[in-house]
Formats: sequence, structure tokens, C-alpha cells
Amino acid sequence: MFDFKRAAYAQKILRRQIKLCPLKKPVKLVGGCDLTFLNPFKTPTTGIAAFVILRYPELEVVERVYAIGEVNIPYVPGFLAFREIPLLLKTFRMIKEKPDVVIVDGHGIVHPRGLGIAAHLGVVLGVPAVGCAKKPLFGVFKFPGEKKGDFTYIYDKYSDKKLGVVLRTKDKVKPVYVSPGNLIDIEGARNLVLSSITKYRLPEPTRLAHNFLKEIRQKF
Repeated sequence: MFDFKRAAYAQKILRRQIKLCPLKKPVKLVGGCDLTFLNPFKTPTTGIAAFVILRYPELEVVERVYAIGEVNIPYVPGFLAFREIPLLLKTFRMIKEKPDVVIVDGHGIVHPRGLGIAAHLGVVLGVPAVGCAKKPLFGVFKFPGEKKGDFTYIYDKYSDKKLGVVLRTKDKVKPVYVSPGNLIDIEGARNLVLSSITKYRLPEPTRLAHNFLKEIRQKF
């Protein structure tokens, strides 16, 4: 049985390895990742993880990879990384042209223990990582204006520390929740996500990774 108390302790240890700083080199390749399950309500289940690598800032696809494997850890809010990261790591190793930064469908440091899936993945891989989630998880914030590019900060409710942003990526559509995961700062994360938007609400790297997964699922 999975030990969530030990997992919470591991998150606190890994959190200390997070480095928030401006990107150290220009981004030429940006990766997006996502993961789905053939039967998400059963444990164990079969998971499918995918990475899509795009040339930046052109957002042209240069590589797509995926991996399939059994997932034995149940879903519990706040511990998503332990369920998904093993298969994401397996998939990342398959990439020929490694990305300069990865955008993850999930949270970075906006997390009860400061280590969402994007932060966890960024630390384990030692790469810059950004979390871009569709729903809030932690922190306090106000909603931004209705225009594309409007944003407000997400704060830690206990310390008032800035953790990320609520970002409007399209006029009058629901915002996304962006936070740094590792080796990037809040403003860098916000700018990367916003510059990766085309005509859709979500950034192209994670949107295309999600669509790629839908293609793969059709084979089952």
C-alpha cells in the first residue's frame, strides 16, 4: 500500500531542491507533457504518457513520443506526481531532442507542500519546468481582467508570498493557473505560457500533448 505520510515527507525534502530564477539560456525547444488512463477509476490501471516537443517561438512540432505502463498508485489530491511521474520519466528518456523547458498540465509551486507535479518533475529531471493548470489548487487570489494577458498573483495564504499567477490567455475565457516548477521564475513562467498561446485557451505544448494522447487512446 502506498504510504502517503512518507510521500508528504519526500515532498518537503524535494521542495528544498527547487531553484526559482530567470531562465539561464534562450528557449529554442519547449516541451509539453500530459498523461491519461485507460480506466482512471481503477487501481492498478494502464497509463499513457506523452511529450510533444516544439520549436520555440515558432511552435512547430519537432518530435512526439509516448509510453504505456501500469500505474499502481491511486489518485489523491496533492499527490498527483507520485501517480504520474514514473511514466512521464520513462517517456522523457525517449525524447531525442531534449527541450530547454517543459510545460506541465498541472501546478508548480502552487501546492500545499510547495511541490506540485511540475515542480516535482523539474527537480527530478533537473530541467526548467512550468505548471499550467486548468483549475486552482492552493493559495489565494483575485480573478484578473477579461482581456488576454491580464493576470493577478497567487499568494500563499500563510505568508503572503507570491507563488504564481492567474492568467487570462484569451479574451473573456476562463483563466489558467501558472506557476514556476524549477529553474524559472514567476514572470518567466507567465511569459512562456502567454507566448505559447495560439487561438486556444491552453498553451500549445500541453494542448498538443493532450491531443496526441487522444490519438493513442483510439488504438485501444
